[in-house]
Amino acid sequence: MTNTYRKYLDQFFEKFLYYRHMSGRTNKVFQKDIEDCTSEQVDIHFASALIISDWTDPTDNGWEINFQPGVYIETTKSNYESEIRKILSRQLCLLYAQSFESFERYLKDCLFDKIGRDDTIRKYVISLLPKTQKDSITRERMPGGDNLFKVLKKVGGESFKDFSSENNLNIKFKELWTILSNVRHSVTHSESLISLRLVNKSDHHTEIFNFLFNSNSISEDTISIELDYKKFEKLIKRFSEFAYQVFKVLSIEEGLELENKRKTI
Repeated sequence: MTNTYRKYLDQFFEKFLYYRHMSGRTNKVFQKDIEDCTSEQVDIHFASALIISDWTDPTDNGWEINFQPGVYIETTKSNYESEIRKILSRQLCLLYAQSFESFERYLKDCLFDKIGRDDTIRKYVISLLPKTQKDSITRERMPGGDNLFKVLKKVGGESFKDFSSENNLNIKFKELWTILSNVRHSVTHSESLISLRLVNKSDHHTEIFNFLFNSNSISEDTISIELDYKKFEKLIKRFSEFAYQVFKVLSIEEGLELENKRKTI
């Protein structure tokens, strides 16, 4: 029987290779810019101000009247490097959020494929849907977030439990998922600010977070998530390894060939 999960894994790997390639190029461009703009021969000063108009104020014969609301920002040679690193961190955080969405999409593709062959799993997925959607399941209605992880755990059966409890990285799948999911939510909805209670649920949660992300203290209970290229590269690797474990678990549980394409490096 053809292992249909393979095509979803290949698509996922292609997407993540692109993310890695793009982030590497972006990092080189930013590094070159820092070198050029902080050399002894260069004296720089960049300033920006917000310009707006009042929609309900009188106009100047039909022309809008612009004004400054009083906020501005400036960058000089002395703070140029730190400002560029902040910009790079923000871009990598946004790319991380995209990466998580791609990983979630990969899981949905695999698990929806499984539903077509397993009525028990299909009924279980439907039970997780809102009451107004319990008549049927489509790819678009596949649950996300923690409910998606519940489906993965159920489909993964004993292989999921075994691989999560014992693997070369000593990493628990649920704890990894929780950190990745909470960080994605914080990047998307809270401008990369996250509560320490979401990071420090256990020593293992903290260990995972610190390995994959940088952070800066904002208050006693809040930190700002930050990324550089080295950390992002680790994230791409961990995501890809996690995706392969999912592929492996689903294949074993269904008795499918792994169709091994690995090349040892």
